Amino acid sequence: RFTDNINNFQLGVLEALRFTTLRLKDSLTRMGDADAYDPDLESALNLLMNRATLFWFPSAESSYGEAIDHLKDFLVKLEKGQRHFYYRSDNLLLLVSTYRDLLGNVNRSLIRQDVGWFESDDYFYYAKGVAHVYFEILKVVRVGFESQLSQTLDAIAIMDEILHELLRAEEMDPWLVLNSGSNSFFANHRANLNAPLSEVAHLLVVLSQL
Repeated sequence: RFTDNINNFQLGVLEALRFTTLRLKDSLTRMGDADAYDPDLESALNLLMNRATLFWFPSAESSYGEAIDHLKDFLVKLEKGQRHFYYRSDNLLLLVSTYRDLLGNVNRSLIRQDVGWFESDDYFYYAKGVAHVYFEILKVVRVGFESQLSQTLDAIAIMDEILHELLRAEEMDPWLVLNSGSNSFFANHRANLNAPLSEVAHLLVVLSQL
């Protein structure tokens, strides 16, 4: 409880992983609606939904560790050809739309005016956690879905710009998160972080409409 910056970063990571695992379970690894859900992905998603502040049985830490084990088991099935990953344009669109929706909530939290100095870093590091997962996952999406992206004019360039803006967010690491006004001599780090993430949200909307 004395490491709230790390805690809030981890909460952002957790939230983005929940949305990613949901898409992995529902669409990215299914041929269609008639295709059965993978039990390891179902278990992983259920375990990731446990409250992060749950210290007793089952603790959040043990639940998340078990979720990772299920994701590793699913990876083994992929490697053995027992399950498949479907690189389709509709799957890409669903993932992009899901990321866009979560990022919209992040943007709103970064521009809120009623946030005190001692809360500002909570929103900042939560947003950093979400952005970190997006950056790592979308780097893989850029490669895996390259043929789908190349079918649409400017889609690859847009994805590259998204990754560039996420990298900007990744590199923001102030020694102290400040919450000054727009006309202040000091920085407002939430607003600074919102600039690249707002551009990412915009570009995700554009990408989802191509």
